[in-house]
Amino acid sequence: MPAAPHGCQAAFLPDLAKVGQMRQTAGAFLRRCRVSDPVAGVVVLAVSELATNAVIHGEGEVVLRITVAVDVVRVSVTDHNPAPAVLKEAGPDGESGRGIRLVDAISDAWESSGKETWCEFRYARAEG
Repeated sequence: MPAAPHGCQAAFLPDLAKVGQMRQTAGAFLRRCRVSDPVAGVVVLAVSELATNAVIHGEGEVVLRITVAVDVVRVSVTDHNPAPAVLKEAGPDGESGRGIRLVDAISDAWESSGKETWCEFRYARAEG
């Protein structure tokens, strides 16, 4: 785990087919930063949900930013839609509306200011 924060940024076209590339980019970066597999798996899930939300509800280019520090991973996804992401109650037969609720459940903190939606994952640094 790096002593100083490390970050990566990647921009994608607003296309659902690009969400897989965002997951791959996130996973590769987290491996390079030696983030443990359990933490990385949850972070990649959040990337998938935030990126999908940005592609479906956002406008324009989608930018993924990930910052890894000693005890926190922060994921930020931006697009050009000024409306913030909101928690929704999806019906039992609903095909959407669960992504932000999932991010809320798996992250330690999240927020949406409109163009940017971010979440954080805090974890204990592995010794050794």
